[in-house]
Amino acid sequence: LKSKRVWGLFVSAIHISSVIMEMGDKFDASGGFDSKDDGKNKVHIRMQQRNGRKSWTTVAGFPDQVRLPKSGKVLAVDFDKILRALKKTFKTNGVLIKDAEHGAVIQLQGDIRKEVAEFLIEVTAIISKDQVMIHGS
Repeated sequence: LKSKRVWGLFVSAIHISSVIMEMGDKFDASGGFDSKDDGKNKVHIRMQQRNGRKSWTTVAGFPDQVRLPKSGKVLAVDFDKILRALKKTFKTNGVLIKDAEHGAVIQLQGDIRKEVAEFLIEVTAIISKDQVMIHGS
């Protein structure tokens, strides 16, 4: 009886995955079907649990260039300066990871998601409040 139930779950999982594959690019797990907001212009702030009470705060999805509002000038974002300011402000350690898929990812020690979001919006002004997505809070 137990093996039939497991086999049935396995077959239904295969069926669901094949249906999703047939849909192609129409399905996005975060936004549902044909989502207008593809999440590419969002900065994602997540917390990853390490061991025990230890955790990482990861910030991904930064734009590589920023357009100044008044002059319209396009400037490159200096991720090292942002990391240095974050480390000094929150008295924590961190690292900058260059990833091909996610771009520049900042990892900071501790769960400081809300503080990092507030810092990026108010102090750096690189992103606005509607561009920030805090996961898990």
